[in-house]
Amino acid sequence: MSVPLRLAAFVAGLAVVGAAGAALGAATDATPPGGDGRSDAPLRLVAETTTLPEGVPATWRFRIVDGDGETVRAFEREQTKLVHLIVVGHDLDGFQHLHPTVAADGTQSVALTLDRPGTHRAIADFVTDGQRHVVTTDLRVPGVAEPTPLPPDATVASAGDGYAVTLRRTAELAAGREQELAFAVTHDGRPVRDLQPYLGAYGHLVALRAGDLAYTHVHPLGADRAAGVVTFAAAFRDAGPQRLFLQFRAGGRVRTAAFTQTVAAGHASERTAPDAHHHP
Repeated sequence: MSVPLRLAAFVAGLAVVGAAGAALGAATDATPPGGDGRSDAPLRLVAETTTLPEGVPATWRFRIVDGDGETVRAFEREQTKLVHLIVVGHDLDGFQHLHPTVAADGTQSVALTLDRPGTHRAIADFVTDGQRHVVTTDLRVPGVAEPTPLPPDATVASAGDGYAVTLRRTAELAAGREQELAFAVTHDGRPVRDLQPYLGAYGHLVALRAGDLAYTHVHPLGADRAAGVVTFAAAFRDAGPQRLFLQFRAGGRVRTAAFTQTVAAGHASERTAPDAHHHP
């Protein structure tokens, strides 16, 4: 099966967020900043507070509201969870993938610790009424922020405890061109042969673009457990450095490996049509 067909069949959704509203794409649905792209009443994230203490565990509460200010209460399970919450510093450090509890009145709560002063992006990814939505807000931790420089491009990343991941791709990443990304997981230099399911799959991949934090959540095409390899399809709409966060379960724990990859400018002849994977 071709990459485009597998992409359409397996990749769940693209959400576009960021101050400039710039987009990157790798999925079948897109969400512009603060809205679902297909409704006259865009959804919004309304937080109980957007200021959290440094290094102190806190319960953060928020609601998803519609254009009339009514709280959304009905969410559909996707990857076994009602809502996926990504939290990361504006410098792309401190990545967290969390799953809030949704109360009967629609109020969501999640245990959250932000270890550094500065601004952090919270991205809520969910499905309601059969449509994928992504809404965001910024969280602030008082104090003097010391941004972490973006690591250089690499194809090998540590996941701790002797686990490492190697990114294999057939060509350089280029805007508008769909291609497969294969991640090979090893432990102490040997292939991991016992990848365990995590949220209904053997791997999850999130990409965030440096600068505006434009967001892509890509589902895997499949996994070769005997070789410890998980494969995804992705098509980045725009050029620029990306931070890729791969999550997988091995050795009884969920582990994260992070890569920096720069997406090159694509040629006009190979760019995906503007609305191929992105709704206005």
